[in-house]
Amino acid sequence: MADCVLQTLIPAIERLAATTVAKYRLPGMALGIIRDQGLAWFGGFGAADLDSGKKPTESTIARIASVTKTFTTTAIMQLRDAGQLKLDDPLAQHIPEFASVRTIRGDVNGVTLRRLLTHRSGLVTESPTHGWNDLDFPSREEMLGKLPETGIVIPQDSAFKYSNLAFGLLGEVVYRLTGTPYIEYVHANIIEPLGLASTVFDLTDELRPHFFVGYNPTPYQDRPERAPYAHLNGISAAGQLHSTVGDLAKWVSFQFQTDGGDRRGAQVLKGSTLVEIQQPQYVESDWSAGQCLGWRATRIGDHVYHNHGGGIHGFGTQVWFNVPRKTGVVVLINMWPPPGGLEIAQEVLEMVLNADEAVPLVPEQPALEPTPEALRRFVGYYRAEPGIDVDLEVRDGSLRLAAHGGSAYSLHAPAVLEPTDKEEEWLVREGRAAGEIALFTFDDDDRVISYELGAFVFKKLV
Repeated sequence: MADCVLQTLIPAIERLAATTVAKYRLPGMALGIIRDQGLAWFGGFGAADLDSGKKPTESTIARIASVTKTFTTTAIMQLRDAGQLKLDDPLAQHIPEFASVRTIRGDVNGVTLRRLLTHRSGLVTESPTHGWNDLDFPSREEMLGKLPETGIVIPQDSAFKYSNLAFGLLGEVVYRLTGTPYIEYVHANIIEPLGLASTVFDLTDELRPHFFVGYNPTPYQDRPERAPYAHLNGISAAGQLHSTVGDLAKWVSFQFQTDGGDRRGAQVLKGSTLVEIQQPQYVESDWSAGQCLGWRATRIGDHVYHNHGGGIHGFGTQVWFNVPRKTGVVVLINMWPPPGGLEIAQEVLEMVLNADEAVPLVPEQPALEPTPEALRRFVGYYRAEPGIDVDLEVRDGSLRLAAHGGSAYSLHAPAVLEPTDKEEEWLVREGRAAGEIALFTFDDDDRVISYELGAFVFKKLV
């Protein structure tokens, strides 16, 4: 069904992309739509190189700038899961030199790894060295050497304050704890296992022919100028990566593997950690957005979108996805800052999700298997005082709590009951009583009399 929905939208998406490129005088755009574990559609618009006129492809490589921060977050969470750090550790615990920073506001020990990951540390945006203006970014040694001149300028948690320096320092934490330089660690532990063959910190001779030509916008004339290239050096963990729509589709698909179990191979983070990363740590006062670990969460209507953008000389990137629908959009533009166009990621994702929801779901035909004999005695209608009604049903071979009379909810229902090694004890999965035990009582003939759950006794009536 998803492919059919997407097929009907492709003409409108292509018109929107072509119009966006023309309206904002963009050199080129690479646009991809992800469905679950694959790139479902790709469109290349404009030119990857204005001189040759060749179109972007899903293998065209661009700098993805701050989207790198989502890879850095993954590295930190790998180390957390391995027991090498805690998210609420002060940064100075892992980088003792950080204790020398200037505390204009806030507190040195309040600069924790969690706050660095969520831009709530109060730290300045950039290292007080050379950088964006002269296209000469500080080395690791220069960044650390400038810590006594580096400021914490607002109290922790007082506001969202974006910091590239924060992620540069998180890259240093990776180095300190593993003994492996940050770039090598990410390549070996994230990029290689996920098969991101065109995702690199430094272009190789083999990949260079596939590189997007990046451009700077120029006032008063049509043709933009070729953008300069500057390596981020000591703050590479904040934005040095290059990638393609094809590889970023795999990166987005990985974000959907929340039920993937423990870390192994291409499951570079265990599923429960992915869920944790996607949970907002801070929510804006109007609930329109929240900051997760690495990712931003944006609420539009009934949809929540995780996203991160990137901007660096010649390149603008947006990555957006919706976890429940396992659908995402990647946009690469070879100009920065573009006068517009990056918002197309959100627009296309909304188009797809709204179209999905407009198509009525056809329920799957149930198997209609007979109820296992061992479960028959549990099935029926139960009531707890002062009038809480629930049904115990067997659906798809599992014993389930269901609200009586077709209601959607009744205290502990809906939920699944799983057997334990004791016939009278059943473990509740899902809902209000998740993780608790439903304790059944039987009569002398082994018929069910009642069950107790959460201090309520539900007596079997039928």
